[in-house]
Amino acid sequence: MTDKLVISGLEDFQAREGELLFTSPPLTASKDMIQGFCRSVNQLDWFHFDEERAATSPFGAIVAPGMFTLSLIHSVYFENVELRGLRALFLGSDRFRILRPVKAGDQLSLRFTVARVEVREEGFAVHYDFSWHVNGQEQPVTLGNFIVRYWSEQD
Repeated sequence: MTDKLVISGLEDFQAREGELLFTSPPLTASKDMIQGFCRSVNQLDWFHFDEERAATSPFGAIVAPGMFTLSLIHSVYFENVELRGLRALFLGSDRFRILRPVKAGDQLSLRFTVARVEVREEGFAVHYDFSWHVNGQEQPVTLGNFIVRYWSEQD
């Protein structure tokens, strides 16, 4: 495990505006992980479960649902970043795109960038850009953005 990046307030985010915040260590999108996610959201299509049939499909393997990578972002973010003295509230996403399938066994890395920092009357908002990549491939499998509102724990 790499050392976490510590963020303690507005100034830390402003200093990183427009910069890559982190690239995560590889995460294996295992068949069990994909199928567990599918069961949790009742997405029981054959191309998530039937290995033989999926092998003969255009994908060539079991594939993850589109929202799979989106669901991993929270935990991967906090494996790489430690917030100190801040409260956070997820405000939403303006875009999310699936560019190609994630196959069982793919090694994924998350790239997370501080796109913009917006000072508000109370607290501030950080606009993040993210992309998931299969290791060894430059084109992302998914990409999008998030907006998170932050306040000091003293506010």
